[in-house]
Amino acid sequence: MRKTASCQARRFCLRKTGFHNIKGGERMRLFYAILLSEEMKRTLTGAQEFLKAQGVRANYTRGENLHLTLAFLGETERFSAARRAGEQLKAEPFCLSLKGVGSFRRGDSELFWAGVDLVPPLKRLQSVLSEHLQREGFQLETRRFQPHLTLAREVHVPASFDRKAFSASVSPTQMEVRAVSLMKSERIRGVLTYTELFRKPLVSKNEYAEN
Repeated sequence: MRKTASCQARRFCLRKTGFHNIKGGERMRLFYAILLSEEMKRTLTGAQEFLKAQGVRANYTRGENLHLTLAFLGETERFSAARRAGEQLKAEPFCLSLKGVGSFRRGDSELFWAGVDLVPPLKRLQSVLSEHLQREGFQLETRRFQPHLTLAREVHVPASFDRKAFSASVSPTQMEVRAVSLMKSERIRGVLTYTELFRKPLVSKNEYAEN
């Protein structure tokens, strides 16, 4: 089936490791995520550049670290169980679309984010993944899933900041989600780095039938 030009498969570049590098009992900070296409990352880093040009002081998310979190596992030694939960997933590829921007108040600063459309396939994917993880014994956040892409933390805006112009700086962008990834979060030489440890492809029903 021909893919639409507006919803292409993602391409990304990040640090990877093989399973042979993971020691049994190694404690890691893990989360499941959807990694973003280069086009979507360009849209989001463009919004970050707009903020910087407006004099917004913040701790900006590095472009290569932009992602959509599906489930945060926290510090754990149970990599095999986390991977097993992902291996059980059966879901089809779907389109992910940016949808507006917003902020969360954090004390005397803000967190700025870009939203995505919570389409049924995304909602179902996150729900099923959470169920698999809970069956493996992981305790997850109980609050309602609100998908968002963190652009900046510890945000301080000048009095002249135009929030409507900021919203307009995020152009409509889509991508095709074809996999979910189990990620490791760590600091390497002081730099927050995300490493993909395991990837579960999303497969269409036709592909399931062919196999």
